Amino acid sequence: MFGIPTLLVTLGLIVIYVRESISAGQWVGGGSGSGLLCGIAAGLVIVFEMLLWPRKALRRLRLIPAKYWLAAHLWFGLASLPLAIVHCGFHLGGWLPTTFMVLFVLCIVSGIYGMIVQNVLPKWMLRNLPSETIYSQIDYVSEQAVEDVRQLLISACGRVMSADDRLTDEPEIEAAKSTAVIVGALRQAGKTSGRTLQTRRFKSATADRDTLWTAFEEIKPFLLTGRLAETPVTDQRNSSQWFSRLRGVCGEESESIIDVLESTCQQRRQFDVQGTVHRWLHAWIPIHVGLAVAVTVLLAAHVWTALKYW
Repeated sequence: MFGIPTLLVTLGLIVIYVRESISAGQWVGGGSGSGLLCGIAAGLVIVFEMLLWPRKALRRLRLIPAKYWLAAHLWFGLASLPLAIVHCGFHLGGWLPTTFMVLFVLCIVSGIYGMIVQNVLPKWMLRNLPSETIYSQIDYVSEQAVEDVRQLLISACGRVMSADDRLTDEPEIEAAKSTAVIVGALRQAGKTSGRTLQTRRFKSATADRDTLWTAFEEIKPFLLTGRLAETPVTDQRNSSQWFSRLRGVCGEESESIIDVLESTCQQRRQFDVQGTVHRWLHAWIPIHVGLAVAVTVLLAAHVWTALKYW
């Protein structure tokens, strides 16, 4: 919607500048008619770009749909760089225009980076992280997953062997055994995949009770804190070998329980990746905003200086 008109206007201004420069026999500066026109256009674009800030603050007013405002922000911002370069006559001049141009280029580059990651990474996450959840809820979901596994082991094995989770009340044990356990599972339907809740009953695995509870205690730090914990399952390759050994020492009735343990570890591993991608998605924003503010301040100083010495 904005791409072609912006391109045509930008090319038109550059053509006017080039024609005047050819007539003058050199690249004319910002004080020429065409150079001043390009400079005014670039300056107005910078002011418009900064209006995105109050636009977000006043989003309840529904002034312009956000997608159109953002599209204009992107295209106008890209067009302002060549206009600014033309305005300065392809040379930097003193310290003020030099500083302005350096920060301006960095601001544009950070914006391009943000545009790329905001369009690429969410699609990648949708394809590769079926367990994706709300970023701020990762710790809560991880704690809930640990509780699900604990209830599963109580149901299947009959009692908790760890010191902090030991059950001494036999009626509570019997109630746990008779209760269907809700566990998280990775499911796929067509092209859409995600984490769903399943209510399942598991076979009794009392023969492997000690082994399964010990395994749970070993992986529990990883399920809660992810890669920050040093456990046998922190590294994915070591995790596969560890679960293979666990299956080797447990009976067939424990297979489905071990599958849940491994699936829960995979979910936590995806949460770690999601956390990294989340930082990539948002870490550039304060940098871009800081550069934009600095560019706006320097623009005001540049305009004041230019008018003072014109």
